[in-house]
Amino acid sequence: MELWQYYRILRKRKWLIIIGTLLCTSIVAVALHFRTAKWEAYTTIMEKMPDTQNVEIFAGPYSYQYDPKMRLSNLAQMIMSREVLQDAARTLSELGKSAYPEKILSTIRVQPVLDTTLLVIMVQSDSEEEAAATADVVRKCFIDFYNRMNSRGTARTREFIESELPKAEARLAKIREELRKYKESTGAVALQRQTDALIQELMQAQMNLSQYRIIAQQAEARLREVESKLDAYPESRVSATVFASNPVWQALATDLARQQIELQRMLQTRTEEHPQVQALKRAIAQTQEDMKKAGETILNSTTQTNNPIVDEIQRSYLNAITEFSAADAARSAAQQVVDSLQPKLEALPEQEEKLAKLTLDEETARQTYTLLSQKLQEAKLKEKQAENMSSIQVVEEAQVREADPRKRLKILLALFLSPIFCSGIALLLNYLDNTVRTPEQAETLLKLPVYAVVPIARSHSLAGGQQAPVIGTSYQMLSANLLVGQPNLDGRTLLIASAEPDVGRSTTAANLAITLARDGARVILVDSDFRQPSQHKIFGVNNEKGLSNVLAGQLALPDALQPTSVKDLLLLPSGPIPANPVRLLRSPEMVRFVQTVNDLADFIVFDSPAGITFADATLLAALIKNVIIVHAAGTVPRGAEQEFRTRLEHAGANMLGVVLNMVRPEDSHGYYHFTSAYEELMRGSKGPAALTGSTVSAMGEGEPRTENGDRNS
Repeated sequence: MELWQYYRILRKRKWLIIIGTLLCTSIVAVALHFRTAKWEAYTTIMEKMPDTQNVEIFAGPYSYQYDPKMRLSNLAQMIMSREVLQDAARTLSELGKSAYPEKILSTIRVQPVLDTTLLVIMVQSDSEEEAAATADVVRKCFIDFYNRMNSRGTARTREFIESELPKAEARLAKIREELRKYKESTGAVALQRQTDALIQELMQAQMNLSQYRIIAQQAEARLREVESKLDAYPESRVSATVFASNPVWQALATDLARQQIELQRMLQTRTEEHPQVQALKRAIAQTQEDMKKAGETILNSTTQTNNPIVDEIQRSYLNAITEFSAADAARSAAQQVVDSLQPKLEALPEQEEKLAKLTLDEETARQTYTLLSQKLQEAKLKEKQAENMSSIQVVEEAQVREADPRKRLKILLALFLSPIFCSGIALLLNYLDNTVRTPEQAETLLKLPVYAVVPIARSHSLAGGQQAPVIGTSYQMLSANLLVGQPNLDGRTLLIASAEPDVGRSTTAANLAITLARDGARVILVDSDFRQPSQHKIFGVNNEKGLSNVLAGQLALPDALQPTSVKDLLLLPSGPIPANPVRLLRSPEMVRFVQTVNDLADFIVFDSPAGITFADATLLAALIKNVIIVHAAGTVPRGAEQEFRTRLEHAGANMLGVVLNMVRPEDSHGYYHFTSAYEELMRGSKGPAALTGSTVSAMGEGEPRTENGDRNS
């Protein structure tokens, strides 16, 4: 599609774009006015990192060793985590600061300060006091959560060692007592060197085994701790939510547009109190109510990304698994050494063996106790170091300021984006629109050439009053096409027909007759519409006598013809409406009438009722032969056009072309050039004077006529 075609589509629906833009901008302005918080509280915090100039007793955790920007992002996610916000909501409820803490917490934003390690927690609320209290509570809950996260692992290790140390001390005391009693009872002496060496080796192996058991237990405790953290956080989080247009709403919007067009079309021929108009208005109201219920947008999709907290915990989990595996392997190796030395010790004499075992147990228990004491001190130092390594410091207490909703920016943004959105809707409606609006579409639908395009105007009739100049030029185009194609006419009669009612068929017949008469032809206009005759109303004549009287033999044709205000144009009204129009139209009298009137003028134009509803138009086409089909632009093809065309083909009609009526100016190329170059000129000039007094007797005597329509002298 070329650019100018897009321009025409948007220009055609300019009011949709203008009204849609104003509506969207108004909605944004109203929403900002009623839903934007008035106050904003903000508090600034920072994470105190370990001093790099101090010598650390133990290596820092891996979590302190990655990029600061990533750490700030993780801290922001921790502030917005479910646990922190739930604690804040519970605290706010206990303090009685807000009846709906979840509503306030939904306004929280966490924003890193550019090129710093600072985080700003911002809360918006309608109450100044409520905003400040919420900011303080969220900050406090986050600091508590952060401290629990940092001290949880080291505290559990210290608690475990503290619980094991009394047991080791009691075991050491018990073994020492057993050794003392054994020495006193047996008088055992020092072991030989070989025995001492074996005992020393076995003692070292058992000490190693005890040490590796403790290391493995600590690693296992840390592994269980990390596993509990993994269960506490979701693996992913929603990072983006996409809304799309509701297809149900769009379908209802299309139905609403179609109903409104149908209402405007009805109001051209019916009053506001007409039952069909009232029914259509109720249908429009129901469609609008359904659109409100359906909603304009629906949730289309959400985008999930990995939770950075879970990623960090998973890295710690892998480290814990590696540490536990290594400790367990070392413990297994130490156990194998002990198992290999144990048989050697059993080979010693019983007394020495007993003494060696007690001595070994005593030394092992002592080493275990000493090791646990060392580990306890290390755990306490680690716990203290963890507290000093990183902590959350309050840089600025909660401050309150007027919220900056950026209303002007948002309204300007809505004003800028709304036309783009409405233009997209206009293009979509054009894509979904299957109505016939242009001559090309009419030719494709009816498979006939378009003889004339008649644009929309306040007054279409040329019989009287002021008309838009373009209406006259449109019918001059129709008469010119008929005159050019006159050799292809089957006689001088013309039937103006249409498949559907209310397409301007009668007006087209009257205007064609007037235009032909003004162009110099002698014309008779016959109102053969016995269903809803209207030609007598157009020309302002009496309908007491007419075609029905002539066909019934009650009146001669010259007596039924009536003069009009247009020179060389005679009108034959329909006359009284017969009880059975079909019977009258298929009678021999109708055949003779068509043959008779064919010799009385240059053109005889017949009006007819809707062809898809009544058989009248098909019967007339079989007699008159030459048919011009009238189609109203802006109507949706329902199959009636093809069905009516098939009927005319079966009746042997000579279908000449199409008059596309009620075309919008933007859909007509000729109207654009006419208005841009000739309309003012046509308005300034005077058209041909309307003459009255055309005589009936001159055409009623049945005198022979030449080919150009003049009477023989």
